[in-house]
Amino acid sequence: MMQDTVYLVFHDGINEQSINRFMDFTSKVIAQYEPKTLYFLFSSGGGFVNSGIALYNYLRALPQETVMHNMGSIDSIANAIFLAGKKRYAVPASAFLLHGISWTFQQNSSLSYSQMQETLSQFDAAEQLTAKIIGEQTKLTAEEVRALFQQGESKNPDFALKKGMIHQICEANIQPGAPIFSIVPGS
Repeated sequence: MMQDTVYLVFHDGINEQSINRFMDFTSKVIAQYEPKTLYFLFSSGGGFVNSGIALYNYLRALPQETVMHNMGSIDSIANAIFLAGKKRYAVPASAFLLHGISWTFQQNSSLSYSQMQETLSQFDAAEQLTAKIIGEQTKLTAEEVRALFQQGESKNPDFALKKGMIHQICEANIQPGAPIFSIVPGS
């Protein structure tokens, strides 16, 4: 059953489970509806960098036109995922939080010197990869990305438009009768 556009709603954190669910659900929608366009109504508080990079690359590989529409807040690694969209929009009442990478360690954990070096290497690689994606998909310079990572700041849609993170500030407008699905836990 071929459809021009299928709408997919995602509002969740970024982790291995959520991105596996996202990719599985999206793949099933593609197989069933054969859409020309996948229109994601997207917001996320961010999460795990490796999971976010995997989802970014999955979305970039899809043959369909992918549209990302910021429906609230795009935080942290969710910015990289959002930037996978070939077309990107934001509702007027939305934001983009850009900041450097942080790492959560388990309480009372201990690391050897080599484990600490490995962790620092992973930390540096994650930040460089995220910065590379942002730099390649926007008008932000490498210096601007570094500054945003150091200060950590929430930016409005006007900033996002000026810097090429989005192509337009507009309300979402779901086509009447178009299929719309929410990617939720357990789906």
